Amino acid sequence: MKLYVAFVSGLLALAATYTPLALADVPGGSYRQTCSSIRQEGENLTATCKRFDGSSKTSTLAFATSCVGNISNVDGNLACTGPVGSFARTCRNTRVEGDTVYSTCQRKDGSWKETRSTFSGFQHPLTNCDGDLVDDPVCK
Repeated sequence: MKLYVAFVSGLLALAATYTPLALADVPGGSYRQTCSSIRQEGENLTATCKRFDGSSKTSTLAFATSCVGNISNVDGNLACTGPVGSFARTCRNTRVEGDTVYSTCQRKDGSWKETRSTFSGFQHPLTNCDGDLVDDPVCK
C-alpha cells in the first residue's frame, strides 16, 4: 500500500510540472494565459482566445515567428506588440522607437547594414530588401 501511495504521489508531482511539448514549441507571450488549442503552422500562430465578454474566438496571427515584441490576446484576437514580417529572418538588433523600426539587416552579398523604416502598424509586415527595411510585404 505504501508503495502504491508513493507511486501515485510521484505521478501527481510529475503531472504538476508537465508542459506539453506543443506549447513549448510555440512563441511565448501573455496570450498563453487566456488562449487554448494553441498551434503553430509555419509562420502562423492559431489559438482559441477568451474575449472580454467571456466568449471564445479562434484567431490567427500571421508572421508570429517574427514578432519582435510580446504576443497578446486583445479581446479574442492574437496581436503582436511589435513589428512583424520576414525581415526577422535576416535582421538583428531590432528595436522600436515611436513609429520607427531600427534594425541591422543583411544584404545579398552577406554584409550588414544599419537601416530604419516607419511602419504602418503591428499587423503590417516589414521586409528586408537587400539591407533596406521597408514597410511592405514584398520588395519592389
